[in-house]
Amino acid sequence: MMKRILLMTAFTLLGYIANAQCGDWKFPEDKSTFDEKNVLYNDALRSKDFAGAQKPHLWILQNAPDINNAIYINGEKIYKGLADAEKDTERKKVLVDSLMLMYDMRLKYTPCGKEADIAARKAYNAYRYNVRNKSELENILKLFDEAYALNENKLPYYMLLPYMSVVQYNVKYKKNLSEDQILNHYDKIMAVVDYQIANEKSSDRVDKLKGYKGSIDGILVGLVNIDCDFVKEKLAPKFKEDPSNLKMAKKIFGFMLNGKCTDDPLWLETGEVILANEPDFGIAKALGVKFKAADDYEKARTYFGQALEITDDPSNKADMYIQLGNLRSGAAARDLYRKALAVDPSKKEAYAAIGYLYYGSFETCAGKEDWVKDRAIFLAAYEKFRQAGNSSMMSKAKEAFPSKEEVFTYNYKAGDKITVGCWVGETVTIQTRD
Repeated sequence: MMKRILLMTAFTLLGYIANAQCGDWKFPEDKSTFDEKNVLYNDALRSKDFAGAQKPHLWILQNAPDINNAIYINGEKIYKGLADAEKDTERKKVLVDSLMLMYDMRLKYTPCGKEADIAARKAYNAYRYNVRNKSELENILKLFDEAYALNENKLPYYMLLPYMSVVQYNVKYKKNLSEDQILNHYDKIMAVVDYQIANEKSSDRVDKLKGYKGSIDGILVGLVNIDCDFVKEKLAPKFKEDPSNLKMAKKIFGFMLNGKCTDDPLWLETGEVILANEPDFGIAKALGVKFKAADDYEKARTYFGQALEITDDPSNKADMYIQLGNLRSGAAARDLYRKALAVDPSKKEAYAAIGYLYYGSFETCAGKEDWVKDRAIFLAAYEKFRQAGNSSMMSKAKEAFPSKEEVFTYNYKAGDKITVGCWVGETVTIQTRD
């Protein structure tokens, strides 16, 4: 305990206002002793002899607390090294307290414009060493809040999930946060996550952040019963007051998606607000699907078209061409299905879609003068179902092929080439159903 007391004494008794030393060194009167202690603790630190570094380093803290920020940067290393190696719980607590004191003393004597970084380091290491101590949970949350206030969107990415975890532990063990306070913390954290995802260049970091986002959402769902009624009661009125509030729109959209209440008009409203501000393939596609299900084909086409413009992924582009094709008929639909195949030949459902178009066009395309020529549309449909790998529809199409008798009657023979009329324009080889 003596070293802890000495550290506290150094912090208290030497509390005069000192000039922060960020480059130059402000040496004490007893420079020769300082030089000796400085060499001793630095040599020990280089050898990772943290216990050997502690005593000479403590002398410098007591006698030259404003000498240079290096003593606190190294002090952090010393006390983290000691705390990591310590097995005794009480002794470890003393060492962690001393580590926290390093951050406080650095802020007092040599902040050097690094207040945001120091606050983040202190909060994260308080979490790392003290999160299992229930009596420390309120203080850890306070430290995270202070770090957020100084860093905001630049809060280190590795602190985001722990930040929400500290909220969770305070709710679970201290029961000291209301629903509104929980949501306010969630909003702050998630805003930082979204900002960093949008501005991060490293794909690996983006993947990590997206993983954190899912985990943070999961924590929130465990803390607050966010169902459709909750959204309508707590959040919808705020959105109605300010329909341009993008953050609120995102929150409602996500919560209603998780709550499976996407049939509510509010979900569509918020989705449209998000899409008007931020291109998002997934949202555009989801809105297109919803409006299509509601028979609002004009809006469905609008959102599928937006999704098509947003994405560069061939598979996604093909999906949107297929969705747009499903909203058309005849040659216009077929052209869209062909575009799907052009960008992604693996989309066999596009072949099937063309097959269904042909199969369902017999009545409108049949001239009813040449039954072989009329039934050739089923030959064209059969070929598309074959390319799609749809054996069931191949069988159905084959049942509608011309018969041998019809082929003979109309002066054809099996194997002849014939062009399907109407808008189809496909050339097929005559086959018979029998």
